[in-house]
Formats: sequence, C-alpha cells, structure tokens
Amino acid sequence: INLQFVVVVSFLAVAYYLKSEPLKVFLVFAHILVIFLLNDVLFSPSYFGDQLRQVDAAKTIRGDFFSTAAAYKEHGPKMGFASFIYSVMPLPFINSVQSLVMINFLIFLTIFLFIKKNGLSGNAVDYFYLLFPSLLLYSSLALRDTLVLFVMMIGLYMILIKEKYLLGLLLSSPLILLKFQNYFMIIAAIILFFYLKNAGRLRYGTLVLFVIVGAFIPEKIPVVAQLFERLETWRLALFYDQYMYNWTYIKEMNIDALYEPLGTGLFLLYQIIKNFIYMLLKPLIWEIDNPFQLIQSLENIIVFGMIIWVNCQKVVNDKIRQKIIFLNCLIFVSMTINGLVVFNFGSAVRYKFPFIVVYFVFFFYLLRSDRLILNQVKSAWSAEEGLRTVNA
Repeated sequence: INLQFVVVVSFLAVAYYLKSEPLKVFLVFAHILVIFLLNDVLFSPSYFGDQLRQVDAAKTIRGDFFSTAAAYKEHGPKMGFASFIYSVMPLPFINSVQSLVMINFLIFLTIFLFIKKNGLSGNAVDYFYLLFPSLLLYSSLALRDTLVLFVMMIGLYMILIKEKYLLGLLLSSPLILLKFQNYFMIIAAIILFFYLKNAGRLRYGTLVLFVIVGAFIPEKIPVVAQLFERLETWRLALFYDQYMYNWTYIKEMNIDALYEPLGTGLFLLYQIIKNFIYMLLKPLIWEIDNPFQLIQSLENIIVFGMIIWVNCQKVVNDKIRQKIIFLNCLIFVSMTINGLVVFNFGSAVRYKFPFIVVYFVFFFYLLRSDRLILNQVKSAWSAEEGLRTVNA
C-alpha cells in the first residue's frame, strides 16, 4: 500500500513537471527501486544503526496519537523531533525501515519539485541532483539527513536567491534540533560573507590581523577562545565515538598517536587548510576498506574537480558574483569545521553531502543565470546596433 501511494504521487508529479523529459522520469523512478536494493539486500539495516531507532521512534509517536513524550525520553530531542515530522507525513503505514525510506523519497521528490517550480532547474542542476551518489544513498536510508537537506534548501533559497536573511534563518531554524552545527555554519557563512562583501584593503587587512592574532594567541580573544574550547570538545567526542567509547581499546592504541589536538600559530593554519581539503577528499584512495568507500572516494575526486571547474567559469554580473562568494564562504566554513571535528569516513560523507548538494544546485543556477543575462545584454546591443544602421 505504501509503495502504491508513493508511485501514484510520483506519477502525478512527473506528469506535471517532466512531461517531455523521459530520462529524468526514469531517474526519479529508479530512486524508488533503490529503496528495495539497499536495506536487507546489500547490507543489514543495523549497518546504519540510527535507522532502526528512527523507525522505532516514528512508530511510537504515531502509535501514541502523535505524542512525542515517550520518543523524546528514549531517543533524545534530535531523533524525537525528526521522528515527529516523519510520523505526521501522509504515508499510510510506518512499519519498517522501507516505510521511512519512502517518506525520505517523498521529501527528496519535494525538493526536486521545489527546484523545478522556483526556476532553479536546468539540465546541470537536474542531472546533478538525480545522479549524485551520496544523495541517492542517504535519501534511500531511514535517516534524517534528507530532512536536513530539505530545511537547508528552503532556508538557503530565501537567503541566497531572495536575499531575505531573517526569513531564511527562521525557515532554517528546525536545524537547531535536527542538526545544530549546520545552522551554526550557515550563520558563520553569512557573517563571513557580509564582512567580505565589497571589502577593501582595510577590511582584508583587519581580517588578516584577526586571523593571525586568533591563530597565535587565541586566548586573548574571548570569542576565539570559546570557539577553540567548543571545537576541541566536539573533536574529542567524535573521536571517542569512532571507537565506540571503548576506553580499553583507546588506551591500548595510545591516544597521543591517534589524536592530534588543535594547535596554534602556523600549525593551526596548516591544520585548517589540511582539514578543509581532506574533508572534501576523505576517504583517499589508499584509505579504502570496502566498496562503499571506493565509490565515495571516486565521488570526492569528481566533486573536488567540479568545485575547481565552476569557480574557473567567467561571471560578468556583479550581483551573481557576490552570491557565488556566499556559496564559497558556506563551503569553506562547513568543510573546515567538519574537517576539524569528524574522524569517521562514513560520518564525513554524511555530514558534508547536504552542503555539496546545495552548493552545486545554486552554483549551476547562478552560472546559467549569468549566461542568460549576458545573452540578453548582447541581444539588446545587437538590436540597438541594427536600429542605428537602419536609421543611418
């Protein structure tokens, strides 16, 4: 019944938005097929442990007539909030991992329809969205990452395209419960963007001075000192989580050899640059242990090359150029912070893929918009020249 419901909804959506694009229709329905090729086929649902807890929490909330108390108590506010959203979604039954994955597919489809309806769509955007392997994987699992992507897409659309920053932050506020660090990174990217926007020598000089002081003597700047302390706390927590808090194993492995604390001075700047690049590329080819990591590694190399390629494209419109600066601030902030605190390869892919998706969806749209504006200007010039010739 769930599958029939999802297929009918998908048919109605593609019939309206993809009437003459059969390949894109095929790719949309291929996502439905993938739902039944991952869990219980390629791997056990317990391989991604949060899936079973997420399903249990959503079933509990729907079974208690949408009361969240039990789910919040057992699973915590993040999973409880996400499960409440899943429980009110219009899917007939939630009785398995596949049920929740179908809800994620509907969210995935809703994002795609949002892209089409709001004029962001184009072949580059559509095919990237439909073919990006990490998005295909995580939208086909019973995890809250597709929900996080939906909130980020709506919020960043208002911030970047509509330039309604307060409304965008308000629409992004569910991230505070779903994934607080993503909300923090969006705010940090906005602050950095406004500082760099139309920056002259004085602003750049002040930023360089702030970076030098913050790197060499962070304790002298209260904000930087607190950020250092919080980052170190996150790093240690995720480091221990990678080893399942097995203190005996960690002690035997010698934590000093495994864990590199945040440094100061030039070493800190080295850590930032290294972890920014490493976050984009991890796992590297020689770090691969399984087929999933091989796919992720190859995907990372292609994505890294695409980031370089899109930033090498000529942009003539100043407003679009500034929006691209915001996107680069967002990718720099997100990859740097996640790169400093995330150690597990799987977690690294899971944490960065929403930022990669929104980055390319909006970047491809901006490049296409710039070319359309340039073509319109050229057409206007040609028309004006033709009129002058006729008059002459």
